[in-house]
Amino acid sequence: MFLESASGPPIALCYSMNVHPGEGMDDVLGALEQYVLPLRERLGVEGEFAVGLRVAAQAAFERDRFDELKEFLGRNGLVAVTVNAFPFGDFHGARVKEAVYAPDWTSEERVQYTVAVAELLAHLNAPGTEVSLSTVPISFKPWDADLGVATARLLDAAEALRRIELKTRVRVRIALEPEPFCTLETAAEMEAYWAGISADPRLLDYLAVCPDTCHHAVRWESGAEALDRYANAGIPVAKIQLSSALEADRMEDLLPFAEPRYLHQVVGRDGGDLLDLGADGAMPEGPLRCHFHVPIHKESIGNCRTTRGEMNATLDRALATGATRCLEIETYTWDVLPLKEGELLDSLEAEYRYVLGRIGDGRA
Repeated sequence: MFLESASGPPIALCYSMNVHPGEGMDDVLGALEQYVLPLRERLGVEGEFAVGLRVAAQAAFERDRFDELKEFLGRNGLVAVTVNAFPFGDFHGARVKEAVYAPDWTSEERVQYTVAVAELLAHLNAPGTEVSLSTVPISFKPWDADLGVATARLLDAAEALRRIELKTRVRVRIALEPEPFCTLETAAEMEAYWAGISADPRLLDYLAVCPDTCHHAVRWESGAEALDRYANAGIPVAKIQLSSALEADRMEDLLPFAEPRYLHQVVGRDGGDLLDLGADGAMPEGPLRCHFHVPIHKESIGNCRTTRGEMNATLDRALATGATRCLEIETYTWDVLPLKEGELLDSLEAEYRYVLGRIGDGRA
């Protein structure tokens, strides 16, 4: 849906469809039919409905089906405002973990995939539009990726996006998404990287940041202050992912959330971290936060608190400052979430209604 804004064009509110399989175009179309359209009906939205697509590499290279997706979106009043192009392959396999970062930005495969997604976004949107795709924040930090090589690959992608814009008049921005234990994991690291590339306008015209409120919270970093930092550094915020992490005083309270598919980094407020919940390693100190995206309308789940308050503060700052034109609810862990309540559609509806209640339904 789209929210009225006192400071400019409407703000798109969508949810990230990476909660559904999106490996092939059949998956994308099936998720739109099975979940997005019923959700729109539940919410009573009669106008255009913003969509945050999940498009894996397989779907991105099915170029002969771009028209089919465009026709479906147009017929149903759906607008593809962004794509989650972070996971390259199967995001719902038995084990994803650190493989979600591969191929990283030192790889030509990442460039080709990103450009294919950008071509799809440009095909789906009207001339004069600016949209975004979120992506890996360079690489996984333990892999010690060559930052110079990665920046050169990003430049290759930016050049391709410039050509796409010249042809279609649609600007697609690559939004780097800082995440714990990645090359760029904090606002300070993003700011430092941006300063290092700021001499090259070819990059700055097509790059942006995608702050995720769960990720900032896991690093015990204020998302609201991160937005201020990005604004002061002149870094465009293509979209903000609204998400909540887990918080607990004891590791025992987090352990029920340990599962074999996704990586769940744990960080202690008073020092120390653990690569993955349930893995061997030194115990972090103080209250603990864990990278496990939980439904954003929940203040607690099991014996754990959530970082919903951090998300709320970031959302409030974003709305007050006009930091972005795209808000994306991103709770992708439904299949592995313990203590589920209701069905996935129930949770998606509750998350939307929570955000709308926070900002005022009259703006929708």
